[in-house]
Amino acid sequence: MSFISGFLTKDFCSIVADGRMSQGAKTVGENYKKFMLAESNILIATTGNAQVADIIKDFIKRLHVQSNGAQLNWQLYVNVIQQFVKETLKEAKDIDGNCVNKIVVICGVNGNKIMALAFGQTDAGYIQREYLPEENEQKFFTMTPPGVNPDAVTKEFISITNKIEIRTYSDIVIVQSKLQDYVAEIDSGKSVNTHKMGMGARIDGINGRFKEWSSGN
Repeated sequence: MSFISGFLTKDFCSIVADGRMSQGAKTVGENYKKFMLAESNILIATTGNAQVADIIKDFIKRLHVQSNGAQLNWQLYVNVIQQFVKETLKEAKDIDGNCVNKIVVICGVNGNKIMALAFGQTDAGYIQREYLPEENEQKFFTMTPPGVNPDAVTKEFISITNKIEIRTYSDIVIVQSKLQDYVAEIDSGKSVNTHKMGMGARIDGINGRFKEWSSGN
């Protein structure tokens, strides 16, 4: 299972991912943190190939070393991640020799705006999507496992929100956690229940910092 959901407004964002990580067709862990804090207000999340996720983490660490502790800006991360996904991942193979299906999401503060960008190599080729909420607008997006219909996930999201009165941003995290449980139930690749573990991060306000959270089964 590889599932990411994001919820954005002009002054809030929340990213949630499952904990399942794979090497080829083999599951190698159920509690892998699929997101990393690149900066206090910039977060990068990935779907579930372990080797690729580790390469991205190592690359970000090297960027930090090269910067001598200086904060790196949004556009730098966008440029290097876009190049990595578009060029390096195009020919990448997993340990079984299959092409890597991988999506990388960068979310956080760009200047005075909260936004998210998704870059991916999939069976359909390279994808790139932008999520930028306007004033009084809410943006919800998902990255779903190959065997899961994204329209079904969106429909379930609407069903959940119709049952839960959303009054605070914490309610959004609850909705995302429930949605993750739904995807875990219908994902044809599930073998154990621990991948219902929700791990995510949220930021309140363009001057805020990401705060991590996790939930049990």
